[in-house]
Amino acid sequence: MLFLNSIMLWGLLAASIPVIIHLLNRRRHKTIHWAAMQFLLKATRESRGKKKLRHFLILACRTLGIAALIFAAARPLVSGLLGWGGGSIDLVVLVLDRSASMESKPGDGLNSRRQIVLEKVRDAMKNLGGARLVLIDSATGQPQDVPSPEVLADLSTTAATDTSADFPTLLTRAAEFLAETHGRAEVWLASDLQASNWQPESEHWAAARASLANLPQNPPSASFP
Repeated sequence: MLFLNSIMLWGLLAASIPVIIHLLNRRRHKTIHWAAMQFLLKATRESRGKKKLRHFLILACRTLGIAALIFAAARPLVSGLLGWGGGSIDLVVLVLDRSASMESKPGDGLNSRRQIVLEKVRDAMKNLGGARLVLIDSATGQPQDVPSPEVLADLSTTAATDTSADFPTLLTRAAEFLAETHGRAEVWLASDLQASNWQPESEHWAAARASLANLPQNPPSASFP
């Protein structure tokens, strides 16, 4: 399983906080033996096991809840059934939005969204064991083999443009390419989700859905950024 923001996995250390609080609370109480209370202790001795089990389950739920939040923040890129046992990926089809809106910067001192997504794709491809990378960019709309993820950002077909994107047509092209390609494939969509590029009311979506539905198996997809 790949993570688009793997540095967030360090936050899994925070999952130990409920355990630490539990241990500290146990040390705060001091046991004092009092003869008058012995019969009460004997009466509740049988229920201690159930109480300990309940406390353990509550503690486990709190720990797993924190771990799940950190895991989600790390943005896992799932392949196959929950990311395990799905087999190796033979092909990645990257549908890249090169429209002008992708040149916006999410924060001061950061690269453009287009540059950030190219870096993320490059890093993600390193963990796929030499999978083939095919680019379909929004300007040309044609499938192009990328010789190496390292040169992805240097290609003319990944550079900035002042054109718009037509995602219904791009996904139709991706489906047509996959129909003629063998092996296990994934489709990665790189876009800032501008409505003008996705054209939700476009009649071309019917053709895109039909092309994807006709594939032997619908390929998994991941979105960037």
